[in-house]
Amino acid sequence: MNDLDIGMQSEISKFADDTKVMCPIRNTRDQQKLQQDLNELMTWTEKWQMKFNVNKCSVMHFGYANPKFKYKMGDQELQETEEEKDLGVYVNSSMKFGRQCAESVKKANRMIGIIKRNFTNFDRKVVLNLYKALVRPHLDYCVPVWKPYLRKDIQLLEGVQRRMTKIIHGMRNKTYEERLKELRLMTIEQRHLRQDMITFYNITQGRINMQVDNYVDILRESNTRGHNMKIRPSRVRLEVRKNSYFKRIWKAWNELPQEAVTAQTLNKFKNSIAECGIFKGRGDLLSR
Repeated sequence: MNDLDIGMQSEISKFADDTKVMCPIRNTRDQQKLQQDLNELMTWTEKWQMKFNVNKCSVMHFGYANPKFKYKMGDQELQETEEEKDLGVYVNSSMKFGRQCAESVKKANRMIGIIKRNFTNFDRKVVLNLYKALVRPHLDYCVPVWKPYLRKDIQLLEGVQRRMTKIIHGMRNKTYEERLKELRLMTIEQRHLRQDMITFYNITQGRINMQVDNYVDILRESNTRGHNMKIRPSRVRLEVRKNSYFKRIWKAWNELPQEAVTAQTLNKFKNSIAECGIFKGRGDLLSR
C-alpha cells in the first residue's frame, strides 16, 4: 500500500483499507487530472491483484460552484453521495455536522441509560468515573473535526452532561452551574475549546502531520503583548469556512501565555493553560 500514491497528482489519504483521493476542481483540466489519478489507482490494483470494490466507492462534491463532473473507475461510473461516515464521523457535502452531533448524543444517552439500569450506587465518585469512562468519550471523539458552532447543537451536547450530573446523589436540586463548580467540571463547550488548543499545540510540535502554513500565518516575531507564536488565519467568505478549525481557534490561541505555547511536553502545556482565561478553576482540565 505504501506505493499506492506514487505518480499521483491529487492528494491521497490512506488508513487501513480506506482510501480517499482529494483534488480542487475548477475546470475540465482539473477533472481530467483527477480522472487520470483514478485510472492510475485502477492500474495499481490490477498489478497487485487487490481490486477496489467499485460499488462501495463514491464521489462527494464540495462547494457551491463545484461543476460536479462525473468520474469512473474502470468502466463503472462512480455514484455521487451527499454524506458518508468516515472513521466514525459523519461528513456531508455542506460540511455541517448536525448529524454527527445527534449521533454522538444518542450514543452518550444510551450509555447513561445502561448506567442507570445497572447501577444502584450513584455517589459522586462512582458516577464521575462512569461518566468519564463511558459517556463523555462519545462527545469528545474527533471533536476538533466536527465541533459544532450552532447554538442548538452546542446545547444538545451540553444536555448530556446536564443529565448525567443530575443523577448524582445530592445534585438534583442544584443548578447546572452549581453542579459543575462542585464537581470541578468544565462545560462541554469549554472542554472542546481545550481540545482545540491541545490539537494545535500538537500541530506546532510536529506531532500531527499537517501543512499549517496553508491555513494560518504563524507570526513568530511579534511586537504585541503575549507570546511570540501568534497566528493569523486567512480571510474567508463562506459561513462554513468562518467556523472551520483554524478560523475558530486563533483568538483563543493568541491569548495563551508564553509558557504554554513554548511548553516542552503536552502535560506541561495542559498545566500551563489550566489557570488561564475560561479554563481557570476547573479541576477537570487535567483529567482525561
